[in-house]
Amino acid sequence: MTRREFSALAGVLALPGCVPNDPSRVVILKAIAGARLPATLAIATTSPDKLREGLWELRTYRGATPMLASKFAGIFPRAGIRPLSKATDGPNLTYLIPFENLTARDRAWTALNADPEWAGARARFQSYHFGLYELA
Repeated sequence: MTRREFSALAGVLALPGCVPNDPSRVVILKAIAGARLPATLAIATTSPDKLREGLWELRTYRGATPMLASKFAGIFPRAGIRPLSKATDGPNLTYLIPFENLTARDRAWTALNADPEWAGARARFQSYHFGLYELA
């Protein structure tokens, strides 16, 4: 699955009870930073008001294994990173991660980079790409 395909499906696949045919339940996010990512994300949800605020990060780890995905699930929450959705494409993992604002995002990634378990896991994937989004 490409990032463009994931972006069209991210909210539909990730949020229980989504209503993709109801335009009042779709939130459009626009890219504000990041290269080679979709310009917009359409997220279908039953709680559109909750998705209208904050900052969203679409992050892909290339060369990650399924075991590494389960390790991420244990490490991310300690740093305040709570992905809303996750998609896999072979060895690639893509997450949609909400943050209150840029300060909260920076704080979370700083905490993650200081985590010794993350330092060991980071060496096991090839690279990552990310894009930041906000309400369109």
